[in-house]
Amino acid sequence: MIGFKYIIYSQILLLALTSCENQQPVKKLDFDEKCEQLVLSENKIGQEYLFKVISKKEILEYYITYLGEIENKSISKIKFLNCVVYTGLYEDSKRASGAVILYNSNNDFLGMYQIGGASAVPSKVEGSNLVFSYNDESCDQTTSINFLDSIPKQIFINCSKDGGDLYSFTKE
Repeated sequence: MIGFKYIIYSQILLLALTSCENQQPVKKLDFDEKCEQLVLSENKIGQEYLFKVISKKEILEYYITYLGEIENKSISKIKFLNCVVYTGLYEDSKRASGAVILYNSNNDFLGMYQIGGASAVPSKVEGSNLVFSYNDESCDQTTSINFLDSIPKQIFINCSKDGGDLYSFTKE
């Protein structure tokens, strides 16, 4: 009979300990999110950080730069990161993909714009604008996107006098 009571009491105790209302699920961060959080914690505008995954099978490099923050009327502050990721089997065959990643003042992920290659990422935050400055043979325009009122669902970045590219904001 003592054994039976012990089992019942231990199950009640176990149930009480595991069913607390204030328990928060622990969010596991991916490698890229950990790198972004580290860059945000440093809070150094314009500093580029390199994170490289060493593998015999492929090249994987993350170049992340904190551009600064913009006071936004609805979110308070939006922080901006450039992220250029190089991947490939060999050093001379790696390809780049670029993104602008947005976080709030608590360093919680808001979303991103997936934007072409390494040369397509913005150059700076200036006032309430995110500034894209292109200066090469195919693209030679500057575009400023205002984030004062809201986060645009789409942004158009001028490349040349003939046109540019349209990018969508995603929360993935």
